[in-house]
This record gives sequence, structure tokens and C-alpha cells, in this order.
Amino acid sequence: MHLRRGSLTLLVHPQWLAGSPNQDSSGRPFGGSAQDDVESTSRWDHERARNIRLLEVRGELPETVICPETKVSIKTGKRSGTVPKNSHYACAACGTGQDVLETIKATGKTGPMAGYAIQGFDPQTRENGDAYGGRFFQPFDIRVAAQYDAAMREWEARKHSDLLPYWPQSELPFGFMTHMNNGGIPNHGFTHWWTMFNPRQLLVHALLLKAVTTVGEHSWETREFVLGAFQNFLRNQSMFSFWHMTYDKLAPALSNSNFHPKSTVVEVGAFSPVGYGPWTSTIEVLGKAQEWAVNPWEVVSVETLKRTSSALGSQFSSKSVKVMPGDQLLSASVSQGSSTDFHEVPDKSIDLVITDPPFGGLLHYSELSDFFYVWLRLVLRSKYPEAFGPEFTPKALEVVSNRAREPENPDGFYQRLLTQCWLEAKRILKPGGILAFTFHHSEDEPWIAVLESLFDAGFYLEATYPIRSDETHGEGAKPGTFGSQTIEYDIIHVCRKRTEEPTPVSWGRMRREVLADVRQLQGMLENHAKQGLPPADLQVIRRGKALEYFSRHYGKVYVDEGRAISVKEALVGIIQLIDEDADKGKEPPPVNAEPMTRQFLRIFDGKSELARDQLQKFLRGSVTTPDDFEQRGWCSEKSKVFSPVAPLAFAQEWSGKHRRRLTSDMDQALVLIGACFENSGINATDTLKNDNFRPHVALKPVLEWFQNHGGERQTRTAASRAVSIFNAWMASRKAEQIQGSLFEDYEQ
Repeated sequence: MHLRRGSLTLLVHPQWLAGSPNQDSSGRPFGGSAQDDVESTSRWDHERARNIRLLEVRGELPETVICPETKVSIKTGKRSGTVPKNSHYACAACGTGQDVLETIKATGKTGPMAGYAIQGFDPQTRENGDAYGGRFFQPFDIRVAAQYDAAMREWEARKHSDLLPYWPQSELPFGFMTHMNNGGIPNHGFTHWWTMFNPRQLLVHALLLKAVTTVGEHSWETREFVLGAFQNFLRNQSMFSFWHMTYDKLAPALSNSNFHPKSTVVEVGAFSPVGYGPWTSTIEVLGKAQEWAVNPWEVVSVETLKRTSSALGSQFSSKSVKVMPGDQLLSASVSQGSSTDFHEVPDKSIDLVITDPPFGGLLHYSELSDFFYVWLRLVLRSKYPEAFGPEFTPKALEVVSNRAREPENPDGFYQRLLTQCWLEAKRILKPGGILAFTFHHSEDEPWIAVLESLFDAGFYLEATYPIRSDETHGEGAKPGTFGSQTIEYDIIHVCRKRTEEPTPVSWGRMRREVLADVRQLQGMLENHAKQGLPPADLQVIRRGKALEYFSRHYGKVYVDEGRAISVKEALVGIIQLIDEDADKGKEPPPVNAEPMTRQFLRIFDGKSELARDQLQKFLRGSVTTPDDFEQRGWCSEKSKVFSPVAPLAFAQEWSGKHRRRLTSDMDQALVLIGACFENSGINATDTLKNDNFRPHVALKPVLEWFQNHGGERQTRTAASRAVSIFNAWMASRKAEQIQGSLFEDYEQ
């Protein structure tokens, strides 16, 4: 095992990694878990400390290291150590690989923890220029174990006496982040909030909380200010604080916004004079906050500065620079409540609403906040009984897609409540007021839900702006994930209230208008590209411009008579439009076909099958998934290969069904083509003459597409017959008196 690869590598001797039995030579059990008693844990600590041996390797790490004391050969490659794969360990007794979670779950307790190293710092060594900047490691030996045991015994003596009011004893409430993510952390033994801390950490936190709220003659406002440092210190001193391998330092709990159990747990010195994470580092932040309130600063991108003034920008080597605008922070009022109800705010009284809405089911803030809340309420509930009286943070009106609280339809709950928030924002905004919010997510579905609820509430998009994102989610973000997955961009949405009913417009006309708007941006986008703006951001600008137009007509954009297009369908169509405008060398599917139809026809153009990985590659970034096609019955998967549905089988499936439901252009085309197969037993004309059948405006163009691009000869032949039958039927109808279609007016 090694903590760092580079200038210094710390190896733990294989003899220690081999583990220990579950009892000592006298038959007394070893402890080490959060739920174990003091005596058994003390025996465990001394047993592990007795066998610890570390090896420091400075410089490049060779494939094999020989221990100078034991002469044991230590392999340092991937096949070394006791971790055969993620979340597994190799049993020292039999060598069998076993699942960590299954082993711990069987005990009903947390896994036994034992220290193996402490890190120190020598200023003289750093001045000498030695490797690792003056830092060094020492084993967690008997002497250090005795220090830990002393703190553990003090905690045991005081936790039910003078420190009883200053530590949380509640059980973890059932939630997604606690019970459904990462295998459910109670299965890891973390059943109560106090189990997330070792005894020494509990002693430190309880003593600090008591001191902050009782020591001296300070005002309560001052004590509350210092509590801001205390809640941050909880992150630095817990069993979820870990060693960050990339940055080579402590990373606080919730660094990835989850309760993922850690394998490289770190306990920082509470009052260490150096290093990241001690109490002094959290207090330091409070001082910086006070300074900012008096003399606030903003961050300006050096790249932006260079574009404005190359002479000024060239003076800086960093990516950004602080600018002091000189506008001191004014007073503000803060209230706690739900964004679904601003009853204290009058109608049409607010100029600007700024928010950062939750991201579907990505983060569940109330469940994560309980980590801090259960400590803070111990000293704040008497002061603020309404806010800190409940045992946990309020969750009923949290706008998230949470399967633990809404198992039936979490996404529907999320969208309904989000719409209520937008409606309340609309109520309090002045007629010319602005709603601005940022949204970032690695997937399009949550973005679609946000836009849909926004438009349903009566807003339209005035503008959208991409900004670089620093939002990441990784280790433990969802079951089975490890490492960082970066969300490339945030999107700032600027919105206004819709003050009049949207004008009806056809999808075909909207496509033309959108294409004209996007082409007007081409010069600006080319300039941005030369300046280094990433393709993902350029794509966001194009999408944003198209969505601005769509939002002004939301609910009245029709793909066919009486059939309005959804946000998702519009976004699919917009992406197609942008892609096709960039690639003019290939014949596109019919422009007036529905977006999902066009997407399907583009992908299966002349193909009778497509491998899953190829289909996913085509659909990447398109807001479409293979499920969208399968659910419509247009294709099926077998052995990881997708095949378009046979038109004859599709037509037979529709045989006997009500033709009023046959509304999609693709469905209509497949039924007619299937009926035109040899010996189909289905009369295509019967469908056309059915009083409940309404031909889609794109039906003929889709039939003609299959005639030229069908994947198999039989399909192309049947499509040719279908075109002839459809033309004859349309010719016979021209002699009839047909009322003009309002949909035709939309096309003008």
C-alpha cells in the first residue's frame, strides 16, 4: 500500500496488512468498531500498533522493495497488497477475495479502524530542500496508540456527564443518500450520526461546541459567528475525511457531496500550527469573510482581460485576478422557508429573482445537511425553536427527485414542485422583472424537466449564457462509481414573464426561423472558437438561441394539426437542425417530420441493424436514448444489436386498433408500408379511408424516404406501393370540398 507516488512513497509492510485474529491470546475479543466498548478497542489498537512497520521510498518507486529489517520482498505493482479489486479484500488466512460491504454488513457494526501512520513536519528539512517539503511519516506505534486510548477513555467518562448535551445521539433517518446510495451506509455500520466520528473526534467536537456556546462573556451573535467555523470543522474531523491522492492532503467529508465510506481516512490534529484542516484553518475563513463584507472583491478571467486590453492582461500569469470594485456590502434580510410560498412578499414587487435550482436526483441537500444540523440544533433549538426544533432538516418540500421519499414517481414530484416554485417567482416579479438561474448537469433529462416546468409556469427565455463549470461528482456519487466525472459547463438562463398568449406556429416554420437566427450567430461563434471557447460551449450558445425562440411559442408549436411539440422533442429537433446545418453533404430526412422520427431515420438510413455501442455513439449529446425508439415500437434489441421493426409486423400489431390513436408520422408510414407487403392480408386503402384517420403532414415525405432509404429491398418496394396508393387517395380527395386547415396557416 502506498500513499503517494512521486518524490516520496509510503509503504505499509505486508505483515501488518495480513491483519490480526478477532481475539487476543487470552480469548478476549478485539474491538475497533464505533459500537465496540473501550476495553476491546484498546486491545485492538495495541495489537495493531504492535505490528506496524512503514517503509519510506524517496524518488522513483521500483517494482520490488526489500525491507531492510525483515528482508521481506515487497511487490509495489497493481498485483501487490490485499485489494484484488475495488470494494474487495483478500483474506490473509485463506487468500480468498471477499466483498468488504458483505463482510461488514454481517457484523452489524462499522468496520474496525486502526491507525497505521502519522505525518509530521520538520521546518529544517524543508529549508534543506529535502524531498517532500519537510514532511515525513512515523508509524502509529504503541506510544501513539496510548495517546489515542487516553482520549477514548476520557470520552467514555464524559459523554454521559458534562458533555451529554453537546453530541448528537439520533439515528440516521431513512433517505436516498443514507440508505439507497453506496450500498446504504447503515450496512457499513454507520447507523447513528455519532458513528461517523471516532471517540477522539467526538471528544474534540463536544468540547469545542461547549466552549463556543458557554466560555467567556461574549455576545450570542459572536458565538453564532464562530459556530460557522465549527460546522466547517465537522467536515475536517470525521471518519469520512480522507487523504486526497491527487492533491496530497486532507480532503474534508462531503467533498463529493455524498456519504461514501472512505478507505484512506485521515484525522487531522485539532490545533496543529501547520497544515490544512485544523481548527485554526476554519477560524481563518471567518476573518476573510469579515474582510470581504467591508472590502468585497470579484474574480476576473485573465483571458477575458487580455481580449479587452492585451497590455493589461499580459501583466498576469495566473488564470484569474482579484478586482476590488469598492462597493461595500449593504444590509440584507434573510428568511428561511420554501420557495413554493413567499407569502410575506407582495405581488409584482420584486425586480430580480436569482436562484440555483436542484439538479433532479443528483444532490439531496437536506439529507446531506443533517450532517451539520444534528450538531448545531443542540445549541440553537432554544434560540430558534421553529428552525432548529425538529430532529432533522425539513424534507417534505425539497424539490428533488428522491426515490426514498417518492418511490412511485420521483421525477413527477420534482417537476410539480419546481413548477410551483417558478409560479411563486412569477407572482412576486414585476411585469418587467427578470428571473435568472444557473443549471448544470451531465445529462439532458433534468435540464428538460427544469425548462418544461419553467415554461409551464409562464416564463420564456430571454437569453442563455454558458460559463465554465467547476462542479464535479465522483466517488460515491452513485452506486458503483469512482473517480471524478466533470460537468463541462453551467448555463445561466435569463427569463421574463410571458405577458400574452403565445402565437401558434408550425414546427416547420419554427425550424426556418431558428435556422436563420443560428446562422446569424455564425460569425460570432467562429470568433469565439478562435479565442478558444470549447465546442461544448459553442453548442450551448446555439441551443440557447433556438430555445429562446421555442419558449416564446411554448405550448403552441405544432408538429401536426392539434398536436403540440414537447420540450424534449423540440430539443431533439434543435440539435438535429444544428448538426445538419454544419453537415450539408448528406441528404437529411423530411424537414417537416417529427423530431424523433427524423432522429430515427437519420440513424437507420439504409441500415437493417446497428450495434448497441454504435447506436449510443450516434445518440450521444442528442437528448435521445435507444429506449425512446424501443418504447415507440420502432426497433428492438437482441444480443446487443438493434434492428428496425419490420413494417409488416408493425402493421399487423396495429390491425384492429382504433385509427384515432394513429397520429405519429412514423407510425402511420410503417402501417401503410406494412400493409403493402406481398400477401400482408391488410388493405392500406382501408386505413386511409377510415373516418378516424388523420394523415400527418409529413406522411408522404416519410413514405418517400423509406422508398429511397429503406434498409431492405422488400421495405423499399412496399414503400413505393404505399406512395402510389397515398397519391391516388389524395387525388380523389381533391375533388371533395375540404375545409382549410388552421395548421396550414401556421406554415405561412
